[in-house]
Amino acid sequence: MEDKAKVITLKNEGVSNREVARRTGLHRETVSKYWEEYKRLKHELRSKDAKTDEKLIQEKLLSKPKYSVNGRKKRKYTDEIETRLKEILKSEKRKDTLLSQGNKEQMTNKQIFEMLQTEGFDIGQSTINVALSRLRTRPKRVFIRQQYDFGDRLEYDFGEVKLIIGGVLDTYYMAVFTSCAGKYRWLKLYRNQKNPVFMDSHVRFFEYIGGCCCEVVYDNMKNVVTKFIGKNEKHLILFPFQQ
Repeated sequence: MEDKAKVITLKNEGVSNREVARRTGLHRETVSKYWEEYKRLKHELRSKDAKTDEKLIQEKLLSKPKYSVNGRKKRKYTDEIETRLKEILKSEKRKDTLLSQGNKEQMTNKQIFEMLQTEGFDIGQSTINVALSRLRTRPKRVFIRQQYDFGDRLEYDFGEVKLIIGGVLDTYYMAVFTSCAGKYRWLKLYRNQKNPVFMDSHVRFFEYIGGCCCEVVYDNMKNVVTKFIGKNEKHLILFPFQQ
């Protein structure tokens, strides 16, 4: 709307299309289109009422377009699509249970949309995105950005990795150290996540880097937290390198 107003003002002052385009940053064809639209509307209004003033003409031209909802086709998002989406999400939950809680191998919105397309559903991806967001009802997460100096802090965690080796699907456990300042990562795969593995990963990592950081932060892993005391306090296992 602002662009149209600038074009009309400059053209009424006698400025050429080329100069208007230079001043507004619009293409000359766009300038010409706006000006022709203005002249056409001016002619139509004046033909109905010769007393129509310039202000009314500009208000008509710059007003937001009105859309009629009469005769619109029925929305493509149907109860059938809703039911199918719920089935897909239920299947994803079952996959979580089979592959372990916290599994990240879930279908993306795009993959679900493409599946619906192959099944013959006529629907847009943006509509599916909105529906999935509503159906998943995930709680909002807040992230607070923190800054650390080099050598200040390490974060340690275990993660499950499913690998197919020799045609056999198996589960491995990945010990991961992450440097908060440098974003450096070191990891090692194990067959289990018991206490000896936990200690072995530390010994190997500290030996590899030739030292240690000031602080190591752990998640609520069973091999680190023996029990919770109250809501937030934890009773931790004491390891030889902590003494």
